[in-house]
Amino acid sequence: MKRPIDLWRYVSRKGLKPLPKTSVSQWADDYRILSNNSAEPGRWKTSRAPYQKDIMDAFTQTGVSRVVVMSSSQVGKSDLMNNIIGRFAHLDPCTIMMIQPTIDMAIDFSKSRIAPMLRDTTVLTNLFYTVKDKEAKPGKQNDGNNTILSKIFPGGRLIMCGANSPAGLASRPVRILLADEVDRFPDSAGGEGDPVDLAAKRMTTFWNRVMGLFSTPTNEGASRIEKEYLAGTQEEWQYECPNCGEYHTLRYIDMKADYTEHKDSQGRLMVVVSGVQWVCPDCGHTFQEREIKNSPAKYTAMNPEAIKNGIRSFFVNSFSSPWLSWAEIMREWLEAKGDPTREQVVVNTRFGEPYRQRGAFEDEMQFVRRREQYGADLPNGVLMLTAAVDTQDNRLEYEICGWGMAEECWGISKGEIFGTPDKAATWKALDAVLDRTYYLPDGTGLQVVRTFIDSGGHYTTQVYAYCTKNWNKQRVPIKGQAGPGLQLLHKLTHGKKMPIPLQMLGVDEGKQQVMNRLSIKEPGEQYFHFPLDGDKGMEVRGYDQIYFKGLISEQKKRVKKGGIVTTTWEPVKGVRNEPLDLRVYNIACMQSIRPDWARLHEMITGKPQPAADLAPAEKKTAEPLRVKQSRRRSSRQSNIW
Repeated sequence: MKRPIDLWRYVSRKGLKPLPKTSVSQWADDYRILSNNSAEPGRWKTSRAPYQKDIMDAFTQTGVSRVVVMSSSQVGKSDLMNNIIGRFAHLDPCTIMMIQPTIDMAIDFSKSRIAPMLRDTTVLTNLFYTVKDKEAKPGKQNDGNNTILSKIFPGGRLIMCGANSPAGLASRPVRILLADEVDRFPDSAGGEGDPVDLAAKRMTTFWNRVMGLFSTPTNEGASRIEKEYLAGTQEEWQYECPNCGEYHTLRYIDMKADYTEHKDSQGRLMVVVSGVQWVCPDCGHTFQEREIKNSPAKYTAMNPEAIKNGIRSFFVNSFSSPWLSWAEIMREWLEAKGDPTREQVVVNTRFGEPYRQRGAFEDEMQFVRRREQYGADLPNGVLMLTAAVDTQDNRLEYEICGWGMAEECWGISKGEIFGTPDKAATWKALDAVLDRTYYLPDGTGLQVVRTFIDSGGHYTTQVYAYCTKNWNKQRVPIKGQAGPGLQLLHKLTHGKKMPIPLQMLGVDEGKQQVMNRLSIKEPGEQYFHFPLDGDKGMEVRGYDQIYFKGLISEQKKRVKKGGIVTTTWEPVKGVRNEPLDLRVYNIACMQSIRPDWARLHEMITGKPQPAADLAPAEKKTAEPLRVKQSRRRSSRQSNIW
């Protein structure tokens, strides 16, 4: 133990010296070593991705209390945050908190990102207390001072936590707060409110506090990082045009790609990009990727006045990344175009922009007008039939859908069977619809492969009885469950008194899939076809104006209840939503089969896919539903799909 006079001298030397002026980027260039698991291991060079410099240095800029980064993926965001942690731990120790969307992600980040940095960056190796090499409980590997989620260093601590853990967010005072992927945060940490606001309350005692918010965006109008970005300086990373000298942000709308395309064995579009050029919006001259990336570049603020509020916000996308080529980015975009679900992934993670949500249709007449004559029960292109049944107190509503390559869909028949579901005649009438053979123009007949039947409401027992009796015909009871984050094929449940399993559906995801597919305007992958009445053999198909009103009868909205913001699907008043539910059930039914489209095409047409369309693909097989008896008489379990 030090004598009192020695301790006074130690504190004088260590505690009374002025705060360091070293910026984060300078610290990284001087000290940071990238680990072997990095894309480019070795000494850090800010010049490798120069757009990172201003972002890092904003954390040591006088008067800045909030730094917002709306970006694509693959721009080095994780290492950028690690540099901030390393600089403050080494030169200006304080309590630092990093928030990940979940605790599991926080543990993974600590193990895969933080631990290698502490191990390989010399000035940090001896600064942090060493974690002993021994087994411990998950998240609790420690030597008494250090755990995976809490790392102590002289004068401070690094805390890792999940946005879904209110206890972790509100436990300690924090001076530096880093929130990663805030658009993936839950709307509320438990029942205690917004995770970022909850953590921010721990910073109020520090005059020199800095909060960093990082994320790829999600949907326009619902993106947290977009709102934070718009409240800041809105600094865009721009390049100087080699011809006219004007500075511009690189965006996909200014990219000109030369490419060829073909389809694989599943009917999916495959693109080969041979070259990409950037077209200057001012002078119209075109330039290659290398020319632009070697040109002068800088951040240009669109809202410079926000600096008065202490908020700097930055935007950078994958076109500036040294780790992705323009050809690779444009290939992903060209393959995704026309499929809103895939488009959103590219727009968010490659372009770094919020995606404008599709699916809120004002007028059903656009779908009424695009109906078409099939010329037979089934048009050419249909390879498989599914059915969906919605159970009401006085009737059954059903829809039969035809499916072709790449999930192209044809509505075949929409109808109602009047009669209460507790009467045998009602189910007998349904049998007549589901057992029927439907014919293609060449006379080939198809029957419904699988049917999903809603078991909610007042007639659950009758639905189970019918599905049990017809299990060999693949008639499956289902139940919808609302809520964000649930996959369409959510889970199977096996109750003790249930003779067959129940398929739970994430209906919010299903409704979004319907709206995305309705937004596709050209026949092909995932396109919805609708028929006109009067086809030979099927005079009445049921796709009238009332049907289309029901199909678009719900819209996705963000609502605030009890101080918590949630996303819900709200119905249009006075319009029944059975057509929307039926289409959700049909998509889920089709996906549960996992069809091999190329194989089905050969079985139905007798011809293989053209050689030009074939490409290696993962083989998928359509498996029948089976119920396997367990060895114990008291229970049954299923091996469905």
